[in-house]
Amino acid sequence: MLLPMLLFVAAADCDNLADSEMAQCWSNAYRRTDAQLNKIWPDVLKAAKVADKSFSPTQRRAKPSAETDLLASQRAWLKYRDTQCALEGDYAQGGSLESIIDGQCSTELTRDRIKKLQDIAAGFREG
Repeated sequence: MLLPMLLFVAAADCDNLADSEMAQCWSNAYRRTDAQLNKIWPDVLKAAKVADKSFSPTQRRAKPSAETDLLASQRAWLKYRDTQCALEGDYAQGGSLESIIDGQCSTELTRDRIKKLQDIAAGFREG
């Protein structure tokens, strides 16, 4: 629960800087957020694998798919994050603001994904 607050503080700090410093600040914030995502990923993947091992077939689903679906979702999300942030950065048309927009977008989407993955892993554990 501490992570979102730390990211919020970092984001607020980034918004009060000169453009070149703001771009670097958002880049650093994104690197920290991405590192956190990579840190929690093995736990989320493990939770999906455990869920698959305890799977019981139903009429709707004959075989487990938590791990497969998680991997497909993460791949799709990575593509979404990158293309969404590129789209948002298009506003700046290659100007100095583009790296600020990209860093902020990447940080915010990654922060949201961390929360979502934590919720997914908790759901697997409860299920």
